[in-house]
Amino acid sequence: MHIYNEPVYDLNELARYNLHVHTVFSRCAKPEMLLKDIVATAEAAGVEMIALTDHYNFHDYDECYLAQIRLLKRQAAALGTKLRILFSGELSNYGVGKQLESAETVAALDYRLYTCNHFHLPVWEHPEDKSPRGYAQFQLDCIRALMEARRADCIAHPLIGRFVKICEPAEVTKTITDNELGELSELGREAHVAWELNAGAVYGDPELFRRLWNIGREAGTYFHFGTDAHTLAALDTFAHVERLREILC
Repeated sequence: MHIYNEPVYDLNELARYNLHVHTVFSRCAKPEMLLKDIVATAEAAGVEMIALTDHYNFHDYDECYLAQIRLLKRQAAALGTKLRILFSGELSNYGVGKQLESAETVAALDYRLYTCNHFHLPVWEHPEDKSPRGYAQFQLDCIRALMEARRADCIAHPLIGRFVKICEPAEVTKTITDNELGELSELGREAHVAWELNAGAVYGDPELFRRLWNIGREAGTYFHFGTDAHTLAALDTFAHVERLREILC
C-alpha cells in the first residue's frame, strides 16, 4: 500500500501516522495493548492513522495470523472510531529472498512492514561471514532482494546492528558506505518501498539514521514513521518529533 503518493520530509507531517504498533497478539507487547485502548490513546495523542503490525515469526503460521487479523477487524468495527487503522504485519525476511508468510497472508494485509535483522530469533539465517561487515552485507542483500521483489511497503528499523551479538551495534552500520545507502534509497524510490524512521532505532544509532535521512532525501526516496509501540505510552509519535529533528537535521 502506498501511504504517500510523493515523498514527505516534514517530520510533523510524518508523525500523523504511526505505522508500527503491536497488539497483545505480539508476545513482546504489554498486556495493555488491547485494540480499544490503543485506539483511545492514539486518538488522544492526535495520531490520525495506525498500522497494527504484529510479528509473524514462525513457519506455517498463516492460519493463526489471518484469524488474528479477522478478530482485530471485528473489534475495530465495533469501536466505530474515526482513526484509520491498517491491518498489517511486521513480517520476517529471514534470509536473502526468504519470507515466512504465504502469498495469501501478504494479500490479506493492508500494509507490509518487513524486518531483515531479527537475528535473535531461532528461525533467522546468519551470514557465513560473521563479522560486522558480514552482517551488514547480509542485511543489504536481504533488503535489495525484497525491494526488487516489490513485496514490501516499508523496511522496519533498517540495517541496525542491535540484534547482532558479536559486536557493538554501531560496528555493523559503520561498515555500510554512503554509496550503498544511496543505491538502496534509489531502488526504494523506484519500488515505492520506504525506510522506517523507527524512533527507538534512531536513538540507538543516530549516525546511521542521520546518514540515511540525508542520503534518502537526496535520492528522493520514501520514509514512514513508526514507534514500534509495545506499550500505550509509546503510541504518541509527536512526542519524538523535536528529538528526531535534532538528530536527523
